[in-house]
Amino acid sequence: MARRSGKGGQRKPGATGAESEDILWAKYLDYCSAQISDLFMGLEEERVFELARAAEKDAGIAQGALSFRDIAALLVGKLVDDLSMPDFESWAESYRQNPEEYDPHLLGLWKTRIKTPAAS
Repeated sequence: MARRSGKGGQRKPGATGAESEDILWAKYLDYCSAQISDLFMGLEEERVFELARAAEKDAGIAQGALSFRDIAALLVGKLVDDLSMPDFESWAESYRQNPEEYDPHLLGLWKTRIKTPAAS
C-alpha cells in the first residue's frame, strides 16, 4: 500500500482526530481513489487491454459495442471489485483509531471536497 505521490499530509502534532463525517467521507473517497490509482498505474498496457475485454465479456457486451469511456468505466469497476475496498463505516472506524496509517496514502484531493467556513 505504498503511495508514490501521497499529498494527504502528516497529522499535525496535537491534532485530535475528531473530524466531521463530511471530512471523513472526503478522505474515504480520496483513499479509495489512491488505491485504484496505484493499482491502475502498476498495470502494464497489455493487462489493461485484457481486463477491459474481460469486463466487456463479464457484462455481456459485444466487443466494439461500447465507447472508450464506457470500457474505462467497466475497467475501473472491475478494479474496484478486485481491491475489495472497505465500506465507509468500517474504514471510518479504522481511520479514527489509527489515522497515521492512512494519512500518508491520501492524495490530498479530500481538501477540495470539503466546505470550510471561509469558502461558504
